[in-house]
Amino acid sequence: MIVWSGRGFLSLLILFITIFLFIPILPENYITQSFVIPLYIAAVFSFFFGIKWNKTLRVFIDKETGKEINFKSNHGLFWINMEYWGIIFSVLALLMLTQSLDKQGTEFYLNLFLIIIGIAFLVYFTTTLFKIKNSKISSFQFQKTTTEAEPKPSFVKQEISTNKFENEDPTQYLPK
Repeated sequence: MIVWSGRGFLSLLILFITIFLFIPILPENYITQSFVIPLYIAAVFSFFFGIKWNKTLRVFIDKETGKEINFKSNHGLFWINMEYWGIIFSVLALLMLTQSLDKQGTEFYLNLFLIIIGIAFLVYFTTTLFKIKNSKISSFQFQKTTTEAEPKPSFVKQEISTNKFENEDPTQYLPK
């Protein structure tokens, strides 16, 4: 069972789509890379869109009480926010690559190149997350909304004021 919140399922969807695209493209002797490259693509997607979608904070103002209600976006997969899936996918790709370092020739150099890319992703992802977590609330995008932001059409007001059930006895609908 796959558990997600918001748009978190897109991380897994991007991973599967890119895997099914890269397996037929790369030759059979590059089977490790046909899983590693999609993991990197899913990691970049999950990280950047997770940060973009999860930093939105909506502030609603209740007209009756005047209180502010804060709603923070939550987009995650298996109870983990999307931006952290970028780190998880990068680590999985690095683990796959380190297991295939015993190859010879161009495949060894390709694996080494992909390991360097993975380490660069991890360094960038973690430093960016630390900067975001250590910054104050100014990193959020505020959207102030009220409960009655748009004026209601005139026919709605008439419908509410001419409710046919206002003068009826409600006990007539109870069982006897």
